[in-house]
Parts: sequence; C-alpha cells; structure tokens
Amino acid sequence: DVDAQAIDLGERLRRKGFQGRHAHFLQDALAPDLPRALHASWAGMPEVAVCNPPFIMNQWQDSYGAILEDAGFSGCLPAIASTDAAVLFLAQNLRLIAPNGCVGIIVPDSLVSAEKYTRFRQELLRRYVVSRAIRLPRGSFGGTDALAHILLVRNKRPRSGKVTLMSLQQTGNLSPALAVDLGQAAQRLDHDFHAIRLAVGSSVKRLANVIQDIGRGTLNSAQARHAPGRVLHTTDITSDMHGQWINFSAKAFRPPPDTAPQRLAVEGDILVARVGRTAPDKVIGVGKGSVAYTDCLYRVRVPPEWRQCVMANLTSAAGRAWLEQHSYGVAARQVTRSDLLNLPLVLS
Repeated sequence: DVDAQAIDLGERLRRKGFQGRHAHFLQDALAPDLPRALHASWAGMPEVAVCNPPFIMNQWQDSYGAILEDAGFSGCLPAIASTDAAVLFLAQNLRLIAPNGCVGIIVPDSLVSAEKYTRFRQELLRRYVVSRAIRLPRGSFGGTDALAHILLVRNKRPRSGKVTLMSLQQTGNLSPALAVDLGQAAQRLDHDFHAIRLAVGSSVKRLANVIQDIGRGTLNSAQARHAPGRVLHTTDITSDMHGQWINFSAKAFRPPPDTAPQRLAVEGDILVARVGRTAPDKVIGVGKGSVAYTDCLYRVRVPPEWRQCVMANLTSAAGRAWLEQHSYGVAARQVTRSDLLNLPLVLS
C-alpha cells in the first residue's frame, strides 16, 4: 500500500475480532524489487494473491520492463508504453507467488477480448494455467458501467489443452462451465462469446460469404462536425431508424464536396455502428440517395438479392445478441471488421 495512513490496518482488524496473521507493507505495488522485500519480510512466498487493479493506462516507467520480462510478457504486448495496468499487476502478482500458487485478478474486457491483446493471451495460456475465466455482469462495480472479468491463474505450466470459461449472471449464479481449446481461448477468454459461437456452429452461411465490400468513413466525429456538408455519425441514428431504409436524397444530406465516391453510402448499402454502448441498435439501410459517413460506421455492401436478408439478420434479436457479445471494450464497446463478417445468416 502506498498510503501511509493505512499502515494501522492490522490494529483495526484486531479490534474487529480478526485473529489471523497480518502484515501490511508500505510499498508501491509495482515496485520491481517488491518480491524481494515481501519474501524477506513474510518468510516465504505467498500461495494466493487477490488483485483488483485500476482500469487505467499507467504512465510508463522503465522499471516496468523488468516486471513484464520476469513474467514472460515483454515480447507479446501491442505497445508496451500504453499497456493496461492490469497486465502490469498480473505480471507482478505472478512474480510474487509461490510455484503452483494462484492469482485471482479482475481485468478489463479489453485484456480478455481485444484483438490487440491476442498475442498476450497466447503467451499467458502457454506459460500459465488459467483455471477459470469468469465474465462479470456489466455494472458489477459501483459508479462504473465497465465490463470486467475474473481470471484465476496458477503459477505453473499447463498440461491440459482446455480452459474453463464461466459467466456470472445478474442473479448471482454462475453459468455452467464451458471447456474451450487453448487456441480458441486465445482468440477470446469470454464465456458468452464462445457460448454463442458453439451454439451457431461452423457450417452456416455467414456475412463474409455474401459480402461485396465493407468500409469505414475517413472522418472522425470532430471532423464531421466541421465538414462543409452532411456527414452521418452514430449519434444521428435514432432508435426509430433501426432496421429502416432511409431516404438520404434530400439536400440536407448533401455530402462534403470532396467526398470520394467509394466513401459514400449509396442506395442499397447498410450502415452498421462500429463503436458505442448502443451500437447493436444502430443499423440502417440507404433507401435512396447517398450519404457520407464517419469512421464510427461500417458501410456494408451486398448483392441486391441479399440486402433484405442481411438487414433482417443484423436487426433481429439473434443478430443484436451476436453484435453485443462480439463487441469488446471496457466502456465504449466496438465491433471488429472480422467479427462483423463472421455474423451468421439465418435464411428465411
């Protein structure tokens, strides 16, 4: 603990009736020499560590490199200087505990689901036993809507090729366990993602089988606001527009004069929100005219005979659930291009 005022915690615990052993260390939890100080004072290595790290990007310090190196994570992170604090805390805990000891840590959804952390998950599963990965319900922590997971990681090499995934329901009950191959778990350590994947199966037709083109706009939301013409953004798509074919032929929707043709959504195109908590509810079609769109929207183009089918699947309850479970991120969720293309199509 870096808080000097918390050093009397042991005394306060005893006044409340606690009778076990307790030691409180006035230390920085991410100090590189913490294992030496802890092991010397504690007369041994702890067997269990419980950690709830802050969901922030730490300002990088050179000393963090040694922590990641010792845990085996230094070569598998997307950009070491902008790494989630949870990675540093996990690495530090793995340095602290005894062989075969267990770390229970709460991590942000990005660490479990984001494509940029795929190599990290591969290395974690190669070096350590992830005995459980438990998805927590959104809003589990007061004052935040962040999506998080619990990882139970043992400090030993894996001998099994499976990872057990679970989900904590809003009722407080755990879902049945789902055993997933290490390769699939490296893709995502998310129970709900794999539950839907396994339910759908691999033989169904998917959006990728019928797609002609998919693209994103070139302007961000700030640039769109100052553009000389109308640029459609996710905030322009209201709930009553969901699943509708919209007429963009009015002068009010005239695109900026320098918009290239390939960056316009034209009649028959479908626009799908890429980011945002309500992204699964922001799917519309271009019924008439054309419109420029921001980089927060995907423009999906399919042959005419597939337009109604794709729209129906994207806006159905099953399609919405697919987009919800295949998006990732702590607060502002996002859907990757590859996951959108993997959308299963139910043929009516």
